[in-house]
Amino acid sequence: MDDATRDELAQRAEIFKAMGHPSRLLIIDTLAAGPRPVTDLANLVGDNMSTVSRHLSVLRAAGLIDSRRSANQIFYYLKVPCIPRFCACIQAEVRNRGKRRRDAGPETGCTQDCGLGGLSCQER
Repeated sequence: MDDATRDELAQRAEIFKAMGHPSRLLIIDTLAAGPRPVTDLANLVGDNMSTVSRHLSVLRAAGLIDSRRSANQIFYYLKVPCIPRFCACIQAEVRNRGKRRRDAGPETGCTQDCGLGGLSCQER
């Protein structure tokens, strides 16, 4: 593997690490509906402002979110609009796993048509 490929993979891994916390995923899911003030995000996550600020900082450093000031409030928004579709694909797989466990039937694969990269993970 060449250095450029290794660097690109490392950068992708950093983004996945930034998304690798339930509170950060909740923030991403919430911002998928549109910009939200930091106070709303803190209330939603249910942590103190310091902890929520750290989560927001991790997501910002990964390039997934950004903020803008409006009057006395800071609003956060998603910078990567395809993240909600990617999360929907993962959520569909999570649900599918639960269904397979309950039914113990044959594996059908993901049925979420996310359209990522022009690919579809429709039922195989």
